[in-house]
Amino acid sequence: MMKTLFAAATVALLGAPAFAQAPTQPKTAPVTVTAEKFTKLDANADGSLSLTEVQSMDAKTTQTDFDKYDGDKNKSLSSAEFGKWVEAKMTPPASAPG
Repeated sequence: MMKTLFAAATVALLGAPAFAQAPTQPKTAPVTVTAEKFTKLDANADGSLSLTEVQSMDAKTTQTDFDKYDGDKNKSLSSAEFGKWVEAKMTPPASAPG
């Protein structure tokens, strides 16, 4: 009985570092790249991006996709909203369970 208890405690102590590892973070766009991209896309230099300006980068973007990230519903993306859009585009979809 003591050998079993000792073996279980040893396994728990030796295995603990593997469980203590921090989960990997999803890849996000570096802030400078996002800011540079935002400035390039802002064709009329009004400080926000219209759907047309975003579509110049990603033609597949629909009004519905655009509206998901337009938090203040002003029909344009601020730099922060654009950052969230870029992050969502760069994050791979979750795999299906199974």
